[in-house]
Amino acid sequence: RSESQVDRRSESQVDSFRRLTEPAKKRAKTTDNDSGNWWWPFGRKDVKDPTALLPDESEAPPGGFVSDLLEDLESDEVIEKETMAFMDRVGKVGANMIKDFTEKSEDEEKIEWEVKADGKTGFVPTKEMTGVESAICQLCSTISAQLYTKTSHEQFKLSTKDMKTELFIYDDHGAFLDVTPPFLVAITGKTMILGWGGTWSLADGLNDAAASPLSSLAWRKYAKTIKVQGAMTSIAHNDIVNHGNAIIAKAKELGITEIVTTGQSLGGGLSQIGHLTLRALIEDAKSQWHELEGINVRSVAFCGPMTTVLLNNATPETDVFLEKLWNNSCNVVYKNDVVPRGYGYLSFMEDFVEDAQGDLGKALPIPRIAKRFLDIQGKLDVLIQGAKNHESLAGLLGVFSQYRHMGNLIYYESEDAEPLVLKDMGAFHKNTKGATNLLRSIKYKPVENPMDEFMGWHMDIIRGPGLSIPEEQLM
Repeated sequence: RSESQVDRRSESQVDSFRRLTEPAKKRAKTTDNDSGNWWWPFGRKDVKDPTALLPDESEAPPGGFVSDLLEDLESDEVIEKETMAFMDRVGKVGANMIKDFTEKSEDEEKIEWEVKADGKTGFVPTKEMTGVESAICQLCSTISAQLYTKTSHEQFKLSTKDMKTELFIYDDHGAFLDVTPPFLVAITGKTMILGWGGTWSLADGLNDAAASPLSSLAWRKYAKTIKVQGAMTSIAHNDIVNHGNAIIAKAKELGITEIVTTGQSLGGGLSQIGHLTLRALIEDAKSQWHELEGINVRSVAFCGPMTTVLLNNATPETDVFLEKLWNNSCNVVYKNDVVPRGYGYLSFMEDFVEDAQGDLGKALPIPRIAKRFLDIQGKLDVLIQGAKNHESLAGLLGVFSQYRHMGNLIYYESEDAEPLVLKDMGAFHKNTKGATNLLRSIKYKPVENPMDEFMGWHMDIIRGPGLSIPEEQLM
């Protein structure tokens, strides 16, 4: 590999990163006027697009909520150095990633789901951490767990002797179940909970991996700043539009005061996008959802992936909206779970892959969700290794790096550890203030048998029973 090839691929990721994080005014002044090329929001140096959209400088105030999130970045030199180091790691283990792994059968995984002797999380997050009472947090965890195992309205048990919960809607999508996770609406008191199922089928794995950041008409006023994972957006919007009339009518009938979106894994990502969508629609005077004006919306996700990309061009109105979104969002992260570190915490994911090499060499059956991750990771590794000088591949990693979490991240180092509240300030954050509560300061911790622990990291927080209500208390 020549030095010039390394330089080109690293520069491509730096360019992609800077296009997103620099304020629009600054970017407009540095547009390549000789070529007439504006790369918005992503692109390659060698592609000219005379019809490309120029940023609106009037929509780029000098500072605000979004700018504060994106301003404290490492220098271009540091970003380039870290990019080159990561790219050199990728592919070294790629050949093992595309082996024909055997995945565990459904029965084998059901055995893994048996309740442990204890299995209860030692500390339930407080309202200060999540924004909801502890009982609602546990109900959200219970809903997220039952969405994996219940297949009909009658099978769900969500009430306790102290808290009655009604299942209002359960939609398994019928013939589309294998490509669309189930969705439900439950009601307890004046709280309505919208829940999405997590990753299980092969198609769900593809939805997890489709990482194109897109805008939506649902938040059209903020579309130039807020981009989210495209495949998940389609799924969330499908359920919101199909059940919107019933949800609105029931919320008005019962005097609902808060809507909470929830889910685990893929469902956690869907809940975050559902929150964004509903908050924007309720604030939109032209939307039918505006009938619910005054109802707060928040998300309580479990092990959800990063779903959001922010461009540093926010208007004051967008800053206000995003700050409310941030303050009403939380996501629970457990131990070494890889899923909440995707897409943007690339070094954490690669650390896991390297640590798992010994297990992978044993050719033993592995969890199905792990197989989905390794299939995708392995193909990406080999693709990059085989095309080191292809700028678009470096640019792809640049796009992945832009993904971030919104709001509080409730991190459990172990089952009985008191959770920490972390923030995700994004990739290449310099942290000049020396903050200690950052997600990306929590590094992967090597273990003896990573593949044996993979499912526990990802599932134990909602099962066994984790944060969920114990089965014997449900009715």
